[in-house]
Amino acid sequence: MARLFMIEGPQRGESCYLGSESFLGWDGAQICVTPRHDPATLCMIRGGGDRFELHTSGSGSPDHVRVNGESVRQVQLRDGDLIKILDSLMYFQTDVGRTPSDSGPFTHGHQPVQGGPAPRPSDSVRIGGIQPGEASDMMLGTVSIRREDLQKENINYRQKHYENEDAVLRGISDARRIKTLYKVSAKISAILDLEKLLGEVLEIVFEEIPADRGSVLLFDQNRKRLRTMASRSRQGGNSKVKISKTIVKEVLRTKDSLLTADAQSDARLDIDMARSIVDEDIHSALCVPLVRGEKILGIVFLDTFDATRQFSKDDCDLLTAIAMQAAVALENARLIKEMGDRERMRHELHLSSSIQRQLLPKKLPRSTMIDVYGKMIPAKEMSGDYFDFIDHGSQGNFHICVGDVSGKGLPAGLVMVMARSYLRPLTKSGLAPSEILAEANRLLYADTRRDVFMSALVMHWSDETGRFVWSGAGHEHLLVYRNATRRTEAIKAGGCVLGAIPEAAQAYHDHELFLNPGDALVLYTDGVTEAKNPNNEFFAQDSLEPVQRLIELYGQFSAKDLLEAILYELKRFIGGAEQSDDITVVTIKRREG
Repeated sequence: MARLFMIEGPQRGESCYLGSESFLGWDGAQICVTPRHDPATLCMIRGGGDRFELHTSGSGSPDHVRVNGESVRQVQLRDGDLIKILDSLMYFQTDVGRTPSDSGPFTHGHQPVQGGPAPRPSDSVRIGGIQPGEASDMMLGTVSIRREDLQKENINYRQKHYENEDAVLRGISDARRIKTLYKVSAKISAILDLEKLLGEVLEIVFEEIPADRGSVLLFDQNRKRLRTMASRSRQGGNSKVKISKTIVKEVLRTKDSLLTADAQSDARLDIDMARSIVDEDIHSALCVPLVRGEKILGIVFLDTFDATRQFSKDDCDLLTAIAMQAAVALENARLIKEMGDRERMRHELHLSSSIQRQLLPKKLPRSTMIDVYGKMIPAKEMSGDYFDFIDHGSQGNFHICVGDVSGKGLPAGLVMVMARSYLRPLTKSGLAPSEILAEANRLLYADTRRDVFMSALVMHWSDETGRFVWSGAGHEHLLVYRNATRRTEAIKAGGCVLGAIPEAAQAYHDHELFLNPGDALVLYTDGVTEAKNPNNEFFAQDSLEPVQRLIELYGQFSAKDLLEAILYELKRFIGGAEQSDDITVVTIKRREG
């Protein structure tokens, strides 16, 4: 028998059993089990025994359903997997039974589904060793636990301090311990280094509380894990701190500080747990959460194996108060670090953008017959658009390249730089445009991820022949303005985008293009056609006619003025909306006379 236990979302704490086929969907308010053909279905889980598979279906998509943080279409589920459907996070568990007193199930409408009530999680109480440097983060699939497990831990004091922090501080009446809190505040308030801050906290704790071992664990919200960030032993070194998973889960669930009694004398412990406690000679433990607002940042866990040094209620209250101050310092350190990281990233992006701009053509091609002009306007600091003029030394002999990498920002910008490093030497090799694209495709496919590709045009101009020889790789249409008719024709680029398949030579073909005196050619990326105005409307969504009419309106202009006119009209259309994509335009004009 398998089930899903809700960790986060509207039904937190509820669970339901899974049959041989279970269809999960969203009814507008919560996750529910849907009929087989319900349009609200997002995924299906089917199987039996210890083998279950999840399939997205119906209106589901990889963005709606994730398993262990990864988008999926189909995946075999394993015990302990975390399934996120929209904003609801569930814990998948196999080999569970049912009891009459268990909590309620997920529901569909007002009807219970899939086999009645579900049990509380059946995690057994275990003591596990955690120390710095180990790949032993504590995975917390769910923060609900059985009452009998808590009883075995012999918890005899709770401090519900986060309901009223002032009450906790008023309870610290001892002058020496008040002085300790001042010392904590003075030592950690200005520390921004996380490891140093946590080390200072543990040092003060060991001066004031009779702990033999202690650890600070911080909570990773994305991975749902606690990671040990600092550890200390009264004997020195990084001695293992034995941490009760049951106690930790209860602290995370309630945000209460917990003090356990003498575990050595507790006859209710199960055999495995008792053996572990005897082996480690643990007498008592303290577990206190680090909380800021409603957010749990982590925990402080202390234990003692010296029977003469037992934790008291006062120790719990003091550690609680120290944890309050530490949580404030942790949050401040995190925020300042994030600000520093953002500032550093902005600087690095600005530097990368500056380098990328340096790679744009610095000189216009030399020709006695045509004029060429180009401009690129990035939507972000880095652009995935590409254009280049590659002069081969003699007048009237050069290549024009235009391209558009999938995606935006830094990743697309890096691929753009890669493509430039391939295309430049290839254009100087004497290869035809179709052969240049075929070789560039092989190189990009070998060096990039499978979800990255690039559209491109490669054109060679020769004053000697007075024509372009060109080839396309899935790029936008070529728009040719004919001076004789004052009309614009669209020529499909054709070909296969670069980087999509390992071998595509058969997809690239060479074509010839002649421009008569006064004719113009406009090359562009989809940032032109897909420019959006404040009403979220595209400039040329259904056809190229808006772009063609624009070229016909300004087709008599020079190459430079034609380009500036196109960009001016685009800017007017976009208005106050944010630029949604990189915009690149290259204009070519055949001189008259």
